[in-house]
Amino acid sequence: MDKIILAPLIISCYLLFQGRKPAEVFILVFLPFLTLFPTYFDVKLVPGVPEFYFWSAALIPIFLAWVWSEYQFFKFTTMDWMVLAYVLVIFLTQLSADDYSVAQKILYNSFLTIFVPYIMVRSWANNRDTQINIVKMMLCLGAVIAVFNAYEARMFFNFFDQILRRLWPHDVVWDTGFVMQRAGLKRAMGPFGHPIIAGYFFALMVPLAVWCHFHRVFKNSKISLLIIALNFGGLLVSLSRGPIAGVLLGLGIIYFGWSNNKKFIATFVGLIAAIGLIASLSTFMTYISVTRDSAVTEAQRNAAYRKIMLEEYSLIVMERPLTGWGRSTVPKVRGMESIDNEYLGIALASGLITLSVYLTFIYGTLYGLWRFCIKRSRQDPQARLGWCILAGWMAALFTQGTVYSGGQALHYFFMMGALAQNLQHGGELFASKTKTFRTPAKPRFSFARIL
Repeated sequence: MDKIILAPLIISCYLLFQGRKPAEVFILVFLPFLTLFPTYFDVKLVPGVPEFYFWSAALIPIFLAWVWSEYQFFKFTTMDWMVLAYVLVIFLTQLSADDYSVAQKILYNSFLTIFVPYIMVRSWANNRDTQINIVKMMLCLGAVIAVFNAYEARMFFNFFDQILRRLWPHDVVWDTGFVMQRAGLKRAMGPFGHPIIAGYFFALMVPLAVWCHFHRVFKNSKISLLIIALNFGGLLVSLSRGPIAGVLLGLGIIYFGWSNNKKFIATFVGLIAAIGLIASLSTFMTYISVTRDSAVTEAQRNAAYRKIMLEEYSLIVMERPLTGWGRSTVPKVRGMESIDNEYLGIALASGLITLSVYLTFIYGTLYGLWRFCIKRSRQDPQARLGWCILAGWMAALFTQGTVYSGGQALHYFFMMGALAQNLQHGGELFASKTKTFRTPAKPRFSFARIL
């Protein structure tokens, strides 16, 4: 039954042979199979070849078709090279810590997970319809997932995992048999494998949904409002504090970016933040000094865990600061097997050089996006889209401090980065249409004709 994983490959090939462009198949096949099917279901078909996933089976023929027909028209930018460098450095550091077969497998998976979706979205920088359709498909998929996640939170049944798990003939790497609860509700995870990853995904989607509504990307305003509500609802039923706080931060960024009084808002927020910091400093110091033994609430226990985790694992990072320990050979601190921090996880597995490349891409993209947005009018649709991508990315960066960037979140994070690069290096998504006036013909006679 696990051979059904080849269905997206067959569908992609069929549509490509029918003459569909790679961009169309990317939207119609890759995005749905990536988003709706958990990334931990896999099958090994050929010895010596890495496992197939639903998303990779859909993506491989699309990528090959893109290389065949469109690659020659693509021009790399600095940040594109940085993404490729990130993938290569992961491979080289893994090679120094493990044998070649393991490093080769990680190179294959990282290339398909990070670089290929990023570079394909980047290649359509000048195609307005394709980019808008990518965003619309992402939001519609998020809305569908949110409905089922709401059911999961109440009824404790995950449609995306439990049905497929019953059909699968062997165990999968990720066991989601555990149930995470908060406030009497199940923390819904849907196809994402963890509720924080689910929240991470919706934190990227909510700002895009806001932009689509205000710029009438969906023809019916009621539908666009429903999509905002559903994606925001999907965020809430994950019951993940990090992504929810990240979205609130992102909405503040959107309000700032779309406002006409940026200086006043920046000054006001700065004053409030300073007063709040002074007033809460003593409480904050008491809060972070709580140990796991003295913690009373769940929030205090989580904060204490992350504080001690950073302290203990930072020492392990400094034992191999340049190359890291490798993906599967990181020493574990007893009682702290879960490394709930993406930046720390990169430093442990691949070293500080890899982390530096990753952060260079992130902050290089953020800086370029900020400059792009701040130079344009607040009413410019492209600048407003830039502020929304910036808001989603800031929510993601905030979330990465509390969880690893795994599952579909990794694909989506880099695809959002590609959209950010497209704004800076692509054509006008909303080029203003200039009215053309027909020059009146010169009269054939030098006198007026009177009827």
